Amino acid sequence: MNYSIKASELADKIDGVLYGPDIILSGKFTFLNKASLNDIVIRHKINDKGIEIAKNKGVSCLITQNPHDNAIEVAEKLDFTLIVTSHIEYATALALNESVKEFAGDALKIAITGTNGKSTTTHLLYTIFSDLGYNTYTNTDAESEGNTLIDPRVASELAEFYETKGEVEAIALEVSEVQGWDDRIMEDHCYQMMSALQPWAVIITNASMDHINLAGSFENLLYEISGAARTIRDMNKGLLVLNYEDKNIRKMSKIVEDTNSKVLFFGNYNPDNLLDISYKEGVGIYCKDELYVEEKELPFTSAHFIQDIMAALAVVTSLEDIKRKDIIESLRNYKPLARRFIRLKDSPVIIDDFAHNPSGIKLTIENGAKLGNNLFVVDAIRGSRGEDINREIAEALSEVLGDRDNYTLVLTCSVDVVNHLNTVLDSELKIFLDTLDKDNIQYTLIESLEEALINTINQASDDDVILLLGAQGMDPASDLLRKNNIIE
Repeated sequence: MNYSIKASELADKIDGVLYGPDIILSGKFTFLNKASLNDIVIRHKINDKGIEIAKNKGVSCLITQNPHDNAIEVAEKLDFTLIVTSHIEYATALALNESVKEFAGDALKIAITGTNGKSTTTHLLYTIFSDLGYNTYTNTDAESEGNTLIDPRVASELAEFYETKGEVEAIALEVSEVQGWDDRIMEDHCYQMMSALQPWAVIITNASMDHINLAGSFENLLYEISGAARTIRDMNKGLLVLNYEDKNIRKMSKIVEDTNSKVLFFGNYNPDNLLDISYKEGVGIYCKDELYVEEKELPFTSAHFIQDIMAALAVVTSLEDIKRKDIIESLRNYKPLARRFIRLKDSPVIIDDFAHNPSGIKLTIENGAKLGNNLFVVDAIRGSRGEDINREIAEALSEVLGDRDNYTLVLTCSVDVVNHLNTVLDSELKIFLDTLDKDNIQYTLIESLEEALINTINQASDDDVILLLGAQGMDPASDLLRKNNIIE
């Protein structure tokens, strides 16, 4: 990298304390297991053994928030440069900013955040720009584990991308709206990550109840999400794309008032209030008053995907050099991320969806119920995520199932597949079941995911629909179905 800085100056930039020699640092930012000579490692926590490994690898500096055991003493003994910061995100944001300037200085940069749909919207943009010939980087994947400032994943991947594929021409960056650990919020995470990117365009998909154990309240959640709009405000330029149907998101247009930024809205078609991008059921997606994509050209027509496609179109239609026919061709051939309303089987219909918060649960059930006669829902309770989110998911299940008489609800703790980070705690299970009991929602609890799946499929007829919902606890479902020869 061309980046070069004294260790003491770097420590000052990230609110850190320097231990060991004050040397000139010029390596790339990366993980300890990927590091090579002169690299700068960012690691949330490190012990004395980790310091020794870094020294033996020739790492020039290690930045951490939590030095354990005798890490500091060993660093000083080995004459090794160690920086301890109280905010690891400061280091990761700096690493991202420097890596973007080095490897993607002239790239078209788009950042996406919100409670639901950010992964699919990001992946749509990545697909469209890739299909159009841009050398495109994205951090999104099926698990959405790279959308945070907890570690230097994006900075490291940008360096790897440059080394293997050349200069980055477009970036579609998914950004977690709220982040933290141990029930402690990483304040202004979205703002910090987007500010480090310096995007041309920002999309905010929506805001609904999630991560309340970190945010503390819905108002705090909205503030964290608004970091995307505040980034565009502070840049005094760029494009802010907002979901008009979400009143809380719509109001964020006021944040960029009196700046040189441009705001675009997407939402439902209304001839008396034409939005920049809008959807008319049975017809297609409009750009202002012009039908831009006919419904038959859309890869999917569930409410999830319509919203995400509109958000992506708001960005790409703003670029004059992109042809409409090329955009439509890319959409027509789009293949979604894993576990995004994926049909695993036709008889009975089995839909796998990463529905992990109340609004996602309701949307998936409302759309999925239309695909069969009787509705079967298998929901993996969220483990080690707190009582609040589990109560809210149970309330969402009650709301969407309460008026139905043809449903079967199966709950699972996925004890056969989850690790200690995703284990359902007794308090989480109790609040979940108590909420359903209060609303007289009938359910069956099966501890094992595999047993829950097989039990449900054995009950369903060929003309029914089975929805597999949940986050980490439901991730292995498709593999278990293949293991039991239920799907290919």
